[in-house]
Amino acid sequence: MRALIEYPLLAIIGILVIGSLAGVLLDRPVFMSYAYSESMTPTINKGDIFFINPLARNPDVGDIIVFQTGSVWTVHRVYAVTEEGYITKGDNNIATDQQSHNIQPISRDKIAGTVVTVSGTPIKIPRLGNYLETGISDRGKILFAGLLIIVGILAFTGDEASKSAKRRKKKLTIKFKTLYALASVFLLLMVAVSTFVSWEAIPITYSVTSAGGLREGWYLPGEEFQNELTIKNNNIYPMLYYISPGPTITDVSKEEFKLGGGEEETIVVTIKAPQTTAMYAPKVQVNAYIPILPSSIVGRLYQIHPMVPLLAILLEISAFLAVLYMVSGVGNEDVLRIRRRRTSFLRGISEVFRI
Repeated sequence: MRALIEYPLLAIIGILVIGSLAGVLLDRPVFMSYAYSESMTPTINKGDIFFINPLARNPDVGDIIVFQTGSVWTVHRVYAVTEEGYITKGDNNIATDQQSHNIQPISRDKIAGTVVTVSGTPIKIPRLGNYLETGISDRGKILFAGLLIIVGILAFTGDEASKSAKRRKKKLTIKFKTLYALASVFLLLMVAVSTFVSWEAIPITYSVTSAGGLREGWYLPGEEFQNELTIKNNNIYPMLYYISPGPTITDVSKEEFKLGGGEEETIVVTIKAPQTTAMYAPKVQVNAYIPILPSSIVGRLYQIHPMVPLLAILLEISAFLAVLYMVSGVGNEDVLRIRRRRTSFLRGISEVFRI
C-alpha cells in the first residue's frame, strides 16, 4: 500500500525537479503554469493552474496553446490557422489577439505547448495560482525551484554508499563532496536569482491619435516626447545595469550605470510616435548583473546577448569553487550520518531517479 502512494509521489517530484530546472534555464513555462487574467474564463479562470504538453507544438483549431508575445506568455485558444501562423483568441474576449493587440499570427517557435485536456476540458487546479502570484515573490519561486533541484541531487548522491552493499545500511551517509556540491548549487542559484529578479521590461504606454494633446498619453503622429523612468536596486549589494530601448524609442539618457544597494537612478527616454494611429506600448529592457567581472567585459558580452554575461559570471564562480575544492585537500570523508528506518523515503527517491 505504501508503494502505491510513495512511488507516484516520487514520480511527481521527479517531474517537478526536471520542469523547474528547465523552466529556470529556458525562462518559459514547462509542464505547468497558471492564468494571469480572465481572458479564458470560464474555461480557465484567473489563478487556475493548468498543465502543458511541451511536445504538442502543432495544434489544431480549438486547441488551447501557451505562446509568447514579446516578453509575455499567454494561454489562449487557436481560432484559425493561416500560412503566416496561428490566429488566437481568449474564450472571454470579443476579438482575436491579432485584432485587439495588433500582433502577427503566432509562429510555431513561439509556442511552449498545448494545454492538457480531457474531452476538451483542461485539467486544472482552481485558483492556486493566485497564491503563487501574491503569496510568493519571484525570488521565492526560483528558490523553490532550486529546492526541488537540490532534492534531485540528494536523490542521486545521498544513497551512493548503499549501491554496492549487499544489505541495506542503517545509516544514511552524506559525504563532504555532496555537501560541497549542494552549497555550490545554492550559491550559484542565489546569484542567478539576484540577477533574474533584477531584470524587468518596463512598458511605456501611449496612444497616437489626431486628438493628441487632449489627454495625458495622447500624441500626434510623428510627435516626439520624453518620459522619465526610475530604476531601483532592491539588493543590498551593487549591481551593473544595462538599458536596451524598444521600438519607437529613439534615445535613452543612460544606457549603462552602476547602483549600490538600495540606490535609484532616473533615466529619460525619448520616443517618437509612429505615423499610424494606434495604441503602443514599447518596452525598455533593464538587465542587471553582479559586478564580479569588469564592467567593460560585461558590456561587450551584453552586446552579444543579455544571458551571456550571466553565464560568464556563473562560469567564473564555478571555476573558483572547483579550484577551492581541489586546494582544500578535503577528500571523500563522511561529514553527516542520519539514522534511517528500513523503508527510507530518500532511498525511494534515489531508486526512482535511477530508473
